[in-house]
Amino acid sequence: MSTFAFIACRDEGTIEVHSLDQERGTLRRLKCYDGVPGVSTLVFDHRRAILYAGRNGETPLVSAFTVVAGGRLEHRGDYELPHSLAYLAFDGDALLVASYHDSALSRIPLDSDGLPTTQLPTYTDDRDVAQVHCVLPTRDGRHVYATSLGTDAILTYRRGGEGEPDLVRLPDTIVEPAGDGPRHLIVAPDGSKVVVLTEMGGRVLFYSRDAETGVLTLEQVASIQGRDDHLVRGVARIPGGAEVPDQPMWAADIRGVRGGEFFITTERTTSKLAVLRGGDQPRLVGQATTEKQPRAAAVVPGGELVFVAGELSDHISVYRVGGNGVLSPTQRVETGAKPSWITFQIVD
Repeated sequence: MSTFAFIACRDEGTIEVHSLDQERGTLRRLKCYDGVPGVSTLVFDHRRAILYAGRNGETPLVSAFTVVAGGRLEHRGDYELPHSLAYLAFDGDALLVASYHDSALSRIPLDSDGLPTTQLPTYTDDRDVAQVHCVLPTRDGRHVYATSLGTDAILTYRRGGEGEPDLVRLPDTIVEPAGDGPRHLIVAPDGSKVVVLTEMGGRVLFYSRDAETGVLTLEQVASIQGRDDHLVRGVARIPGGAEVPDQPMWAADIRGVRGGEFFITTERTTSKLAVLRGGDQPRLVGQATTEKQPRAAAVVPGGELVFVAGELSDHISVYRVGGNGVLSPTQRVETGAKPSWITFQIVD
């Protein structure tokens, strides 16, 4: 079995391909593909072995690559998107795109070869949303959830039936207090929970999910702030927005580790990772200083290795999460400028 890690370096305009030794928790660079300026998000169609790369610029694009033997990338084409993107997700026969700066969510249809097509309609929702940052489908295929940071809402969609659009928006789940700013979310593998990280409040919200209706019910809340952090409530980083205070909470990413036993978050003001234990009473169990201004994190599927990218350090750090939640560093790897996303392919 071989594991490959793909790293998007936004300012460098490259996608790096590394071989991962899961036992040692170390990377070995195999190839660096240039010519992808603005690349900031990656997602896989594992069945077809297609890597999609979201790119921001004057014209937002998604580039498609077939991954062949040894993790090599073969470029399939570049396709225009209806708006800029902050997050890209694979949705079976489509791509889901969340736009922070254009405040919209879209579903881009794919053809039988897995490439974006204009032969089918694109679904776009820009109604009463602001700064949409993350979007994910559930594994059972029934619902799609997204975060609207600017309206403090978690958006819920069901699949459209005959005569309906691909997605039908259901009543929003409102996050309180106002200004907490839901940013990233994850869906439990069994679909029973949706876990949300708020950017300005630095809180992790644990919702139970009704698989039939998609309704979310808040069950637990935990803070990622440690006793010595002394962070104040943050503000949304938007043009013309509020002045950024000193030492603001600026949470970024959240990932589940060891089957959801623990959750890892990144916070950019302190450049720290927080480790939360899940369960009936989720709580902060540890922190670690990491790469400068860590925005993106990734977890090897089914594993206990966490990868953290630093926007201002041009490095990635790799950690192993132990059964007690302790982070043990295994490697620090130099990358191109502004590493922004990490994803994996496991090949039998």
